[in-house]
Amino acid sequence: MACSGGRIAESSKARARRGTLLQDEDYRVLLEQRSVGDIAVELKKTSYSSVLQNFSLETMHRTELEFLLFAAILEEGLAFRWYMRSEDREILELWFQCFDIELFRNHFHFQMKTEEWEQSDVAELFRLSPSFRLTLIDREKLFASTTPADLLAAIKKETLRLALEEILPAGGGTGDQVEEGLAFQRMEFSGGMILDRYYFSTLYAASRKLAGVEGRMMQLLTGTRVDLMNLYWIYRSRRFFNMRPEEALTLIMKARYRADFDLLTKAAFAEPGAFASVLKETRYGQVFDAGGREGAMREVQIEKNICRFLLEMANRVFLSGSLGFQNVAAYLMLKEFEVRDLITIIEAVRYGFERKGMDALLIHRLSDEASYAPAGKEVN
Repeated sequence: MACSGGRIAESSKARARRGTLLQDEDYRVLLEQRSVGDIAVELKKTSYSSVLQNFSLETMHRTELEFLLFAAILEEGLAFRWYMRSEDREILELWFQCFDIELFRNHFHFQMKTEEWEQSDVAELFRLSPSFRLTLIDREKLFASTTPADLLAAIKKETLRLALEEILPAGGGTGDQVEEGLAFQRMEFSGGMILDRYYFSTLYAASRKLAGVEGRMMQLLTGTRVDLMNLYWIYRSRRFFNMRPEEALTLIMKARYRADFDLLTKAAFAEPGAFASVLKETRYGQVFDAGGREGAMREVQIEKNICRFLLEMANRVFLSGSLGFQNVAAYLMLKEFEVRDLITIIEAVRYGFERKGMDALLIHRLSDEASYAPAGKEVN
């Protein structure tokens, strides 16, 4: 009975929280704002009010607001712990590592890109949310790092630390700015891939231990992400870094969901421009269809397609009506994409982008757009 009660409580909480997500009208109001402070004031009227209390919102900086929005996701994740069974708390702890991964990724980018290591402003941001916790990274060691070795020493997981150690540069630069720029991009891509591979593989492995409908639904959420990450790494390695197909295949996770090694091999040996054609008969074909867009907008469209596909998966979990941790995971995924959309809006306002048509860049589709999932095609 305790187990059943835990499933009911956490599922009910997740469904209730889903009802607090922003609606179309909220997005439209935010898109009309003229400053970051104006956006913060409007968000104070929504479910983000708890993390925006006691701040001068009208003068809030972009980095501060974005950090507090991410803190809101963590705050909600922590609140679910009170309703959970012990085994679900273990998976939630693994999910929390996404914050460690993102922090390390950003710190790695800024620290490795500068000739001299400097204390990051991120350390100051943590004072805005003292309860912001980390589980995989030693925060104090990370912020005190002055060398690549120090940076890696902040990682508590030895296997992850050793994997990242392999891609760090040995020795000085070449003196060629273009060559060094490309080398940095490749190193950053490899580092990000290693971080994601650890995170998604760990979550998927934990999901596979769950039984019944709960296990199937969690594998749908985590396994779909594994598939999309594998395909996206192959795509990017071939398109931007001219990797050979065999080399691209070494990047993928050992974990598999619906995209088996045969499909991944076909994708790797396809020309990047023909990627969508190779996948067109699969559940992921439309994800890599950029609709004729080229250049930077092509990549923006593909990344948005990936997020929209995952958002659809999360909504399908709720429609199943089943009890279990998958409802919490689905809600937190929806919240993650909502925050990503809010950051898109903040960036647009901060840099003075043309507001007309900005809604097309959002993961969340406003009501005048058709549903992303193609009619008649099964996605689970």
